[in-house]
Amino acid sequence: MKSQPTRKTGAGFTLIEIAVSLFILTLVISALLGPMAVQIEERQVREAERTMNEMLEALVGYAATQTPPHLPCPDRTSGGAGTANDRANDGIEDFNTGTGACAVTDGNIPWATLGVSATDAWGNRFRYLVTAAFSNRSPAATMTLASAGTLKVCAAAPTSATCGGTTYAADNVPAVILSHGKNGYGAMNGSSNTEISTTGASGHETENAAGSTYADSVVSKTRSNASGQEFDDIVVWLSPNVLFNRLITANKLP
Repeated sequence: MKSQPTRKTGAGFTLIEIAVSLFILTLVISALLGPMAVQIEERQVREAERTMNEMLEALVGYAATQTPPHLPCPDRTSGGAGTANDRANDGIEDFNTGTGACAVTDGNIPWATLGVSATDAWGNRFRYLVTAAFSNRSPAATMTLASAGTLKVCAAAPTSATCGGTTYAADNVPAVILSHGKNGYGAMNGSSNTEISTTGASGHETENAAGSTYADSVVSKTRSNASGQEFDDIVVWLSPNVLFNRLITANKLP
């Protein structure tokens, strides 16, 4: 008489046990990835802020080496004659040699001219706005201690050209540098040299895109994920007092 095979126990996992184990593992990984993603984004924001503050220093340093002193012009994002000082998206400031005026006062940071980073942590160009009174070169009227900036930094999307409906974060600003953040609404992509659509963007971020309703105003506010109030742009600006003091110290003004 043949003996029946002995049934072994504990030799493996059942399908139910495997499914439960995978479910628990998924929960653990999700719990780890959430904080990790937040940490990565925070690191990217800090990196962008550090880079942009270095750009402010580069702007002042550039002005201090020019006679008469002036800030660099933006690098245009489209158009241009294709010449060395009037070619889009090449990182070189674009200006008119005949008039001494910038080709545009709103464009890319001229990264090649300043020797700074071309793109932010998300692969998009840094936007740069400058007041003509501070960027004009000869034969145009150039910067003096009486020069006033025309740029305004608003605490929310304005309803008029004077930060209406909100408050000023800064006024009479010579220059502003802006990163459009992780979502990139309105940014010039560094690889394709095309502008990212603002479709779906909040009014605050739409105001920070090129061609906005109030061209001399930008918004700087606390980051938010609230519906209709989304905002992850990073904005820094050059104080006229800082610029004037540095140029006086360098014997470039008055």
